[in-house]
Amino acid sequence: MSNIVIKGVENAEELEFAKDLMARVHFPGFYGGMRWLDVCDQGYPEYKREHNRVLYADGDLAAALRLFTYTIRIGEARLKMGGFGCVTTAGPARQKGYAARLMTDSMRYLRTHGYHVSMLFGIADFYHRWGFASTLPEYASVIKVREAAGIPAPTFKHRAMKPGDIAAAQRIHTRNDSETACSIIRLSAHFSCRWDRWKNARILTDKNGKVVGYFTGSAHGAEYKVEEAGILDYGWCPAVLNACMTAAKRECASCIRFTIPPSHPFVRYLLQYQSDHEMHVSRNSNGMMAVVNIEETLECMIPEWESRLREISPADFRAEATLVVERKPYRIRAHRGAIDVATTNGVNKVSFSQTELAQLIAGARHPEEMLAAKRRSLNASGATLLKAIFPKRTPYIWHIDRF
Repeated sequence: MSNIVIKGVENAEELEFAKDLMARVHFPGFYGGMRWLDVCDQGYPEYKREHNRVLYADGDLAAALRLFTYTIRIGEARLKMGGFGCVTTAGPARQKGYAARLMTDSMRYLRTHGYHVSMLFGIADFYHRWGFASTLPEYASVIKVREAAGIPAPTFKHRAMKPGDIAAAQRIHTRNDSETACSIIRLSAHFSCRWDRWKNARILTDKNGKVVGYFTGSAHGAEYKVEEAGILDYGWCPAVLNACMTAAKRECASCIRFTIPPSHPFVRYLLQYQSDHEMHVSRNSNGMMAVVNIEETLECMIPEWESRLREISPADFRAEATLVVERKPYRIRAHRGAIDVATTNGVNKVSFSQTELAQLIAGARHPEEMLAAKRRSLNASGATLLKAIFPKRTPYIWHIDRF
């Protein structure tokens, strides 16, 4: 029986050993992996050394992972999210359950340190045992270069992005991203710490030099893939499309693939032209989310829920619904526009699994489709309340923000 020790990294030597294991096993190139892990240590928002979690078996480093701290938005709500990255097991230590034990301990760490939810981009059929559910689809909008070439654009200039453009790009992204659920709220440090990727972005300016848009893209065979784009306002959409078309032509690409969620104003602009729009959903893999602390997460959702009730229900609306998650009740009560949550039994009971709750909060699924297959005691007002607070949303984590 192995002697197992699981903990956060405590000193510089342990940190180097953990990064060496993650870089050797998790990344396609060791030196690129080490550079990325070094960036995570240098000024990254809310970074702590103990976010590198390790498992020792009989004194040897057998498994490691890295936690990333972010704030995500779901409408008016702001949730503290811990992202799992670089989940790694040393070759000789595989198939012994070490990664599972490290995950269990790391989820405990998140619960005891005030996190609401966790996210990861993982392999199939492994992470669901900790309550992770598929919540983050992949989106793409594709337009042919010849279609884009025929669209008139306002006068603009474009150039490489510079560090002085970070503040403008950050403001544009925040404005464009307001309707996207689960996206990371970026600070300027999120740009500067990933500058090796942002430095290849293109900035668009008007005749006075004001930043009016940006994009970052690269050629992939016959496609020019744009991972992100931003516009100061809707009127600059043609300029961004024109700049992407020019870059695609330079790379001899025949079409442009925008990996941008449909909640983004640029995608709504593309709908008026001949284009293909895709959504890819994985099952028990890729972009997943788990609720770490159910009660605290529901409490943090109250500002968003009250905002929705003001928009869609009369001022004197009253309703109650009780979510039973893993046999524990969470009563949600609405009274004249105010909502409160309590861990007590109430009326209008309906049971959800932990994974179903994660999908409801993210907006990846709507309660109607879940309720259709469930036994429940739910009256009309309770059903109305659930539909109001758990709408269908567009959850997405931008590629450049992933961990």
